[in-house]
Amino acid sequence: MTQRNFPRRPMLARELPPVDPAMLERSARTFQPMVQDASKLISRLSERSFATPLMAAAQAGHQQEVDRMIRTVATNSRIQTKYTPSGIVLTIEPSDAASTCCNLTMTLKWGL
Repeated sequence: MTQRNFPRRPMLARELPPVDPAMLERSARTFQPMVQDASKLISRLSERSFATPLMAAAQAGHQQEVDRMIRTVATNSRIQTKYTPSGIVLTIEPSDAASTCCNLTMTLKWGL
């Protein structure tokens, strides 16, 4: 097989905008209460007295009860809850519905 030699073009540096950390800083500040809610949720989910009725409500298909229980723990954020026979997925979003800067998703296994 013959190797062809092509003339090399100089690599031009891509023009990038100047660094502006303002949005990252706002996102990080918005994220902090979400992390606090996540920590509270993890603490409560590790307690049998909370985990058992939560799992029972989920198993019975009582989404509103699952959501109510989660809201009693996490008060600074909006939380979407999904569950299957094998686990629960909690997506934590900023309390301000207009804010789309960030979210935190936790997936926890509770069955096979």
